[in-house]
Amino acid sequence: MMLKFKNIHIYCNQANNLDFNVIVPELRKYFPNIPIDVRHPFLNKIDSVLAERLVSIRISDIKRPFNEQPRVKVQGISDQNIVYERNLRDLIHTSNSSSIAGRRHKELILYDGFMMQRLFETMIGENEANTHHVHIVFEDRLICTFSEEDWRYHARTILGGSPSIISTTGIIEAPAKPKEWYIKQMQVAANDISSDGDQNEIASSTEKEKYLEYGDCRINFAAVGYVLQALFFFITEGNPFCNDINCRLYNAHWQEEVIHSQIQSKRLCNKHAKLLHKFNAI
Repeated sequence: MMLKFKNIHIYCNQANNLDFNVIVPELRKYFPNIPIDVRHPFLNKIDSVLAERLVSIRISDIKRPFNEQPRVKVQGISDQNIVYERNLRDLIHTSNSSSIAGRRHKELILYDGFMMQRLFETMIGENEANTHHVHIVFEDRLICTFSEEDWRYHARTILGGSPSIISTTGIIEAPAKPKEWYIKQMQVAANDISSDGDQNEIASSTEKEKYLEYGDCRINFAAVGYVLQALFFFITEGNPFCNDINCRLYNAHWQEEVIHSQIQSKRLCNKHAKLLHKFNAI
């Protein structure tokens, strides 16, 4: 049964590097009859209790499921982690870079996506915690989910549900870059070249067109596609992805696939276009 939601609430990310003057008009082309409002970041204010809960859903060992993650609290380190969570927004805003904490991390912090979703669900107001309201949270933290197929966590861009979470860091980090990019990174490491500088200088302009990077304005068009996937999660009863690489609902695993489906093709396939028409006609 198709779920007919009546309101779309979008929460901007802490880095505030998305242009919703581009994103929202694009979405209204698909959902002309549904009100869409953009709100402050979902985690707009973080106290020590919430910060500790965020620390508790971090993943330190990608080869262990959540219930087997080490939970040893070390005095000093635990306090630093809580301070980091509380001040993440300020760290981003006082930095010159648009990455998660103002710089490219050698090791990004991972958070269990389903546990984050459960946490966020408890924070939605009772009057909007129903099927008439769809909440979509753009979050700078990098979410991941555990796969029993290879028994490890994988970074994710989107997690559909209530609320849906779209990781802006995941847009950059989750889909794999072209193989040539990884070869160059290994060459850089082998030659002991400092990674504190602008690594993008290593790549040619042609190569850069094949993947998204922090500060890339094309992320706005990718964001539109991921919001559509979050909305089709409800329209298709939890199965929003498409096998057609020309469709914006394509579940991209490579950056080049993201570029093709969200920026070059930028459309829905016939099947999902018909589903959307049916939804709008209800």
